Amino acid sequence: MNSESVRTRWTTTWIAIGAGIICGMQVGKAPPMIGGVRDSLGIDLVGAGFYMSTINGLAVVTGILAGVFADQIGRRRAVTLGLLAIILGNVTGASAETIPVMYMSRFLEAMGFVGVVTAVPGLISELVAPRNIRVALSAWSIYMPAGFCLMMAAAPLLTEPAGWRSIWWMNAVLVSLYLVLFVVATRGVGGRPAQARTLSGLRAVTRLPGPWLLGLIFMSYTTQWFGVLTWLPTIMEQVGLSPADAGLGVALVVGANMAGCLGSGPLLQFGLARWKIAVVCSLTLSALAFGIYDDTLSPAVRLTLAALFSAIGGLIPGAMLAGVTMHSPGPANVGTTNGVVVQCTSLGSLLGPPAVAWIAVQAGGDFGAARWLVLGAGLLGAVLALTLRSVEQRMTARGDPA
Repeated sequence: MNSESVRTRWTTTWIAIGAGIICGMQVGKAPPMIGGVRDSLGIDLVGAGFYMSTINGLAVVTGILAGVFADQIGRRRAVTLGLLAIILGNVTGASAETIPVMYMSRFLEAMGFVGVVTAVPGLISELVAPRNIRVALSAWSIYMPAGFCLMMAAAPLLTEPAGWRSIWWMNAVLVSLYLVLFVVATRGVGGRPAQARTLSGLRAVTRLPGPWLLGLIFMSYTTQWFGVLTWLPTIMEQVGLSPADAGLGVALVVGANMAGCLGSGPLLQFGLARWKIAVVCSLTLSALAFGIYDDTLSPAVRLTLAALFSAIGGLIPGAMLAGVTMHSPGPANVGTTNGVVVQCTSLGSLLGPPAVAWIAVQAGGDFGAARWLVLGAGLLGAVLALTLRSVEQRMTARGDPA
């Protein structure tokens, strides 16, 4: 069959994207609920930090291996196993009475998260026609802000009067229902790719510059985005907003990220180069950070700048994820290629927040000093994007599909 004649299955594609949003919800439930978890189980502040960073930490260590795993067993099966792990993690967490059990629950959720987010892009590539792949993978990039924002805003409202455990039970039920929907909707697709080879596929992916450049540009962005957004509620409370108002403001800022994620696909379709999106957005985020950290501006102005920061930044993950199939050695290696991107991306998510905190402590509690970190990450992203330009120009000259 001519690949151009393949019909895009948009409904099934969005159901696959929904599995990623489920994963984003597991990340988003922790920040507003961590106080209740600490009070209930006696976890100290450092321990709470480790709990919340477990997902990113595991993704840093296992992203590439998870991608290889998805390519070997089939993307549908990998997502199914990932959702099952998330269900088990939520049930374990909801019934946890000790700190080790709570950590085990988060580890199970982290395993599920990594399994799903490395497998879905490959599954999407099987569900859409080549002409729609950039739009579909750009739409996939909303999974984290959509899930994070949804749960961060809803969790405080849903916990009364049952407490934080109700959120874990609710997620266990929700993911169980979604798993049934996913399994039914994806019947007949997502099997083990033809000619998938573990070692040769891994070597083929890791020897290419493209997957690493996509991942490192994404890492520069997540260093900026998570570095700013993680501490924005604290900054807003320091300037007089109530915790509720600060939380709502930041949830809206996170939600603005989805507009950028969805906007990158049409821009790529219209012919705007991926590297141009990365250069302009990386440098723009660096400039906006100076306003976000400016104590002379009102909270409303700073939140508005943060929303703009978040929306513009969303163009980067959409553009980078849309390049996964282009920079994969072949259809059988999309999961492994995405694993490289996930591993690099998670490193920025993991290191950005503590780096900002360390800089603020060194500056006597002044978060404004972190604007130099955001600037540096933006400059790094721009340089990497210029390198990506050269790689993609060579690929275009060879006649590789964009």
